[in-house]
Amino acid sequence: MRAIQIGTIGLLVVGIGLTMPTAAADQYSARRANSVRVVWRQKMGTHRYHVTQDARYSRHLRVRYATHRRTQRTVWLTDAHQKIYDRYRHTAAIYYHVKSQDGQHSGWIWRGYLRSVR
Repeated sequence: MRAIQIGTIGLLVVGIGLTMPTAAADQYSARRANSVRVVWRQKMGTHRYHVTQDARYSRHLRVRYATHRRTQRTVWLTDAHQKIYDRYRHTAAIYYHVKSQDGQHSGWIWRGYLRSVR
């Protein structure tokens, strides 16, 4: 009886893993999510930026959103920023929450990848 229960649980776990879209599964990283800690998060004024590298993430860096070359010409607007502490490297970085001007894309991006729109 116990072997049947373990087999059923294994099938259930495999079944759940198969339902996750493959693109999202490729971009999800439990290690990345557990290796960082949010020190603080605050609202900020709106600033306009272009990106030099499009590496946008979800709030706790769990999911990396797809990168698109066409977003490098997009104007990004900030509305919040947060300080992330990397537990493995013992370093901290500032990430900005950005939204595209047309409202189709958003995410958190390291401020070093942004350059001001003049």
